[in-house]
Amino acid sequence: MDIITWLGSENKLGFDIWSKKYKYDGENFAQWLARISGGDKEVEDMILNKEFIFAGRILSNRGLYKLGRKVTYSNCYVVAPPEDNLESIFETAKKLAKTYSYGGGCGVDISKLRPKGTAVNNAAKYTTGAVSFMELYNLTTDIIGQKGRRGALMMSIDINHPDVEDFIKIKSDLNKIQKANISVRVDKKFMEAVLKNEKIVTEFHVEDTGEIYKKEIDAGRLFTELARQNWNYAEPGILFWDRISSWNLLSEDKEFSYAGTNPCAEEPLPAGGSCLLGSLILPTFVKEDKSFDFEKLASSVQKAVKALNDVLDEGLKLHPLEEQRESVKKWRQIGLGILGLGDLLIKMEMKYGSPESLEFCDKIAKIIINNALKKSAILAKEYGTYPEYKKECVLKSPFLLENADEDTYKMIEDYGLRNSQLLTIAPTGSIGTMLEISTGIEPNFAFSYTRKTESLHGEDKYYEVFIPIAKKYMEEHKLTSQDELPDYFISAQNLDPMDRVKMQGVWQNRIDASISSTINLINKASVEEVRNLYIEAWKRGLKGMTIYRSGCAREGILTVEPKKEDKTVDDIAKKVNEIKRGELKPIAKDTIYYPEKMLIGCGKLKVMIGYSPSEKCIQDIYVIRSGTGGCEKNIQAVAIYMSGILRLGGNLFMLEKAIAGVSGCTSFAVARSKGQELSQGGTCPTAILNILKKFEKEMGLTNYKEAVQKIITEDEKEFSVKHSDFKNPICPECGAELEVTGGCFTCRNCGYSKCE
Repeated sequence: MDIITWLGSENKLGFDIWSKKYKYDGENFAQWLARISGGDKEVEDMILNKEFIFAGRILSNRGLYKLGRKVTYSNCYVVAPPEDNLESIFETAKKLAKTYSYGGGCGVDISKLRPKGTAVNNAAKYTTGAVSFMELYNLTTDIIGQKGRRGALMMSIDINHPDVEDFIKIKSDLNKIQKANISVRVDKKFMEAVLKNEKIVTEFHVEDTGEIYKKEIDAGRLFTELARQNWNYAEPGILFWDRISSWNLLSEDKEFSYAGTNPCAEEPLPAGGSCLLGSLILPTFVKEDKSFDFEKLASSVQKAVKALNDVLDEGLKLHPLEEQRESVKKWRQIGLGILGLGDLLIKMEMKYGSPESLEFCDKIAKIIINNALKKSAILAKEYGTYPEYKKECVLKSPFLLENADEDTYKMIEDYGLRNSQLLTIAPTGSIGTMLEISTGIEPNFAFSYTRKTESLHGEDKYYEVFIPIAKKYMEEHKLTSQDELPDYFISAQNLDPMDRVKMQGVWQNRIDASISSTINLINKASVEEVRNLYIEAWKRGLKGMTIYRSGCAREGILTVEPKKEDKTVDDIAKKVNEIKRGELKPIAKDTIYYPEKMLIGCGKLKVMIGYSPSEKCIQDIYVIRSGTGGCEKNIQAVAIYMSGILRLGGNLFMLEKAIAGVSGCTSFAVARSKGQELSQGGTCPTAILNILKKFEKEMGLTNYKEAVQKIITEDEKEFSVKHSDFKNPICPECGAELEVTGGCFTCRNCGYSKCE
């Protein structure tokens, strides 16, 4: 088999990702497969059959140490939290730099650093606080390269730290902390105070001065502020630290503690800890008769656990720091996860989040955890337990008692465990895109996307590309539009966010590590909606979660070159209106294209509205065919002329005057006489104009200055699920829309990803 056969002959993007990210120099597919499988025929067959695949660091780096390359197999690490002194603070920066240089991402918790305003025994007299040192770690992450990318960093702080309010608000300054994810560690005491609308007292003991710093905080107000910041800036996320600490195999070992999480938060780890990742490709286990092969899954789980242990042993000497080598040797964490859950449920004709799907996923997850535990026990019998194994603690673990069946428990009682941590669910953004399946635990982000190509004459061409599972179904059932897909084709655009939380809760109950999680919300979602989702996540036993509201203020800084923000309404209005007579205004770099369905008398079309968040106005319009029919060239020409008028300084009022004399179209009249539902208007131009007017009204752009003021000050909007309300960030490399899943920004057009 060659790479084209493995990925599919039409999967050019998958080939580009494989060749640019994972293969080494001039190696062919067979050589790559031999390298990443370590010569293990069982592992090679699992990868060829798409039952299992390693994570990106292993696919890229395994075996390269033989060529003298200093690279790690681990995606993620957690460094020891800095102690409350300058030496330790800067030593932590050094550890981050070293880890990045080997290709690993890092998590660091800053809760031990004294709060702002407390005394220090040096020339400063008073410290600038824990939050001020985030800039040091952000800068370190920015300057250390990783094969054309920058390192990944997660910074966290405890909710009881007096500087937590400053931490929560740090990203509201769009020029700060651009190279790190941030999360707040909350506990049961805080969440109960939130629900009761009570106050809590934060307290910090400064060891070298003896000072005790206390601060009273209104828990409900602080929680709402956290939700507001996430609503507006996509961060901070939340880590439910009590659940992280209590729901794992080591919860009863009082000598063990987690120091933080990795950048995408699927891996809580001790100081110096790292984790090797790999994923079971769930859609592969669906048989031709649409039943699920549970026996084959069980076998693949056991093979995958052995494979990850082999990689752990091989890579032990390749960790950048001594503390990492020691931690991995003592605890032997691995992270087996899943890939393609969204596609699996579609194949099984189950609606994501339905009671049936939750029950089915729970059955799968139970099989995965039991077989992972069994294989770890078998490996312990053969090679010994992990060095820090304490039988009496592990056997009393609530997680083990809940998840191990009788036979599994007896094996662990007899042999122990080879690994202290076994299961996780990582984002799998690049790998899922390469294999053309849904990523991690997420539903598909969308079933089609617009791909832009440039012709030989330099003209942009736009194509609607359907993802394979949707394309195959549409071809088999002769469908012309994704709107005709069955209701079990669930995507982020039509998923109830609460169903997404329920699904994660089911999986988290069976997973001893954590889950990388992004809940996608439409632009109109309110702060209260975000707040309620976090509360529901806590109640359902999630270990962590972040929320991404499309079109939020942080969107631009995440995906395009930063620019200075306009300060006032007048400044923004003046900037947009500075167009010389007869001169086309260039399309803003941060323009986002919103798809709007258009039903006309003779067919279906899609109007793509280009809107700039920074300039707060429509930049561009184009039309693509969404089905059959329609005077496609004429309609495209109309859209081009409309765009031209807007870019010459015109507005929708001028467009309306220009087409006022156009008489009605016969096809519109005939279709309506037959009872067909059409877009508002009597011709294609008027239908497009009405779509634009509706868009402006929804965005609050009817009166420009009032609209800008509204956008600046408004923080709560009506919540309703509409496909057109998803406003995706754009790719900084090719300008196409990005998908936001599992903490990753992934481009279906060029393969760019931000999470790995």
